[in-house]
Amino acid sequence: MDTSTLISLGAFLVAVIGLTLNGRKDTRTEAATTAIIQTKLDTLIGGVDEIRVETRSLRQEISSHGERLAALEARSKSNTHRLDALEGKTKREEQEE
Repeated sequence: MDTSTLISLGAFLVAVIGLTLNGRKDTRTEAATTAIIQTKLDTLIGGVDEIRVETRSLRQEISSHGERLAALEARSKSNTHRLDALEGKTKREEQEE
């Protein structure tokens, strides 16, 4: 074998070793990046689930407040009628005197 063949063969081996090592490094980098992305997605999913629970709770509270408001309005209406009746009664009594 002559020198140029040995140099070519050596360069080829160095290139193969370099590509193999870079391939492993790329795989490690991809795995690390994928793990980071997966962790972030899991965190986002957890946040979305918390928002859903809070939204459901807020809906129940709003519904409860609506029912309470309707009851208060009914009481207010009833009290207004009572006051009107009392005022009418008081006016009649004052006129009779």
